[in-house]
Amino acid sequence: MTAHHRRPRPPGLAFLTLAITACGGGLPTPSSLVPTATIFSGQVENGTNANPLPTTVTIVGTNLQGATLDFGGEGPGTALNINAAGTVLTVVAPPNLPGRRPVIVRTPYGKVNAGVYTFRQPTPRPIVYLLTAYPTSGPATGGTTVTLAFDGNLTYNPADPPGFTLPDVYFGAVQATGVTAPVQMPGGLERYTITAVAPPGTGFVDITLKCPVASCYTFSTTDSVPYQYVP
Repeated sequence: MTAHHRRPRPPGLAFLTLAITACGGGLPTPSSLVPTATIFSGQVENGTNANPLPTTVTIVGTNLQGATLDFGGEGPGTALNINAAGTVLTVVAPPNLPGRRPVIVRTPYGKVNAGVYTFRQPTPRPIVYLLTAYPTSGPATGGTTVTLAFDGNLTYNPADPPGFTLPDVYFGAVQATGVTAPVQMPGGLERYTITAVAPPGTGFVDITLKCPVASCYTFSTTDSVPYQYVP
């Protein structure tokens, strides 16, 4: 009768078997599937609960397929889109209360904090009034650099997006070029100047300032200063 000898169990195998059993028989998630995520753009939301201005937030990372989001308890956002490679995610931030929130990205293989998103409700802006233009006339061919003084602060909120402080300047119905950043007048409190290059034109026109985006400062809708084109 041939004797059968049981092969010795390798050290540590019993512990591994117990560990797998204790975890319900599943294997740990491979590190290659665990998501990574970082907010790439859109950290600032300039809106209110009553009138939110949706900001599209872009998150870059890896293994983002099937992801869901949570803006720190404010909701998941809308219009979620993830590219096929799972490396770029875009979402429109939800309506909000002011403050900073973590953006948590969750996938079937884990979750990660993509960064901090700032919900803001800016203080109502003062009305901006155009006061003077100098010089008050120039050649019909245009090209004159005109200094415009106005009352009101176009750098009112440091959370404004890039380019927010530059208004559009119009000579009649024609937009000027070369608009410079606002400069505060000495001792002028909330009085500032900008310069703009007059376009070609004829006769008398009104110089007006207009807001280039829907959410920025408020200009007086009846305020203007005259400018004369000289033949």
